[in-house]
Amino acid sequence: MEDKLTQVYDRETFFKLLARHIISVHDHKVKLALLVIDVDRFDRINKLYDYPMGDRVLQHLAKLLHGVKRDQDYLARIGDNRFALILINIMNAGHAKLAAEKILRLLETPFVIDKNKLLIEATIGISLCPLHASKTTALLKESEIALKTARKNKQHIGITESSIEEQLSDNWDIELDIGDAVQTQQFSIYYQPKLSLQTGKPIGAEALLRWKHRSRGFIPPDVFIPIAEKTGYIKPITSWILNSTLRHSSTWTKKWGPLSVSVNIPPELIFQLDLKDFVSNAIKLWGNDHVTLILEILERSLVEDTEKCFSILKEMQAMGVKISIDDFGTGYSSLSYFKLLPINELKIDQSFVFDLTKDKANRNLVRLMIDLANNFDLKTVAEGIEDRETYNLLSDMGCNTAQGYYISKPMPQNEFELWLENFDMLSD
Repeated sequence: MEDKLTQVYDRETFFKLLARHIISVHDHKVKLALLVIDVDRFDRINKLYDYPMGDRVLQHLAKLLHGVKRDQDYLARIGDNRFALILINIMNAGHAKLAAEKILRLLETPFVIDKNKLLIEATIGISLCPLHASKTTALLKESEIALKTARKNKQHIGITESSIEEQLSDNWDIELDIGDAVQTQQFSIYYQPKLSLQTGKPIGAEALLRWKHRSRGFIPPDVFIPIAEKTGYIKPITSWILNSTLRHSSTWTKKWGPLSVSVNIPPELIFQLDLKDFVSNAIKLWGNDHVTLILEILERSLVEDTEKCFSILKEMQAMGVKISIDDFGTGYSSLSYFKLLPINELKIDQSFVFDLTKDKANRNLVRLMIDLANNFDLKTVAEGIEDRETYNLLSDMGCNTAQGYYISKPMPQNEFELWLENFDMLSD
């Protein structure tokens, strides 16, 4: 039923809608937010003008709020001067805060009635389901408490406090924009070359994802990739990287011969049933005999379900894909099953390579890793090489492949191809 004055849902209907969608939250593992919007000093408007003026203010506010909500959201009047906005299927508190801020911005424009200019102010309380409450009355109470706390603190937006992990992040705008970035291809791929430490010649590159945000500029991968993982966008992003890198590398190999391209596979995707399919499809579409695809997986991926992980990696190897353990030495792998690992390469983490020439302990550890790899017929890659002395030392230790700023920083595709075109042996 509708509220007769404002023509939005009334309080009774609001509770029914909220209860219905809370059930959906639990069934489909999504989130909803409840915004309670309260007009500040509304009694003052009635006293200074008259009650019909107050009614027109409420009608104006209802119209304004209706313009903010999406088609799937619900707006209701739940008190004399109080409205509730149910936001369906949101990502986090930042999404709800964005809606609240939009409401407050719209209220900054004075409302003109009969030549009278009225500036309407409001306070908004926000809570999330299931994070803060899982029942209708409890969720409403949480929003009202957030509203009361905000007003006490002389703020216009209040959000129910939550665990540190779920608190409003400084990066909430990234969460909102990352989906659009996927759809509009705002991401780009940079390539960091790899050299053979035996021949000194290029043997491939690692594909590294970059995102130039419309307002923030370039965002570090360690900021946006965890967000992509949390929001589920990491899967289409990884599929796009695989197809793009194989397409790019197929053009390199026609000019410069066999080269490898390495792509990082997040732990969240290792056990997904269709991982094999979208890797296989990318290879069939863009691969050729001169391209070697290397999938880099983090060492910690191996400990979650060892048997299943091994099975998946063996399937990849059967397709001609090479498997590399990224950041080796920083994870949890056990020597008891090391000999069973279906891998082709160990990538020595840059934390061991840094200060290698000065730190005896690091030298001993790196030498141990290289010897271990050699004993199991595995290749080794050292990342983070920043000077010639480290490069030479790793060569003397028997490391196979070098990667780092001493060789080159990561580059866009066209710059990497120019680098290949003009490559000359590194000089002392």
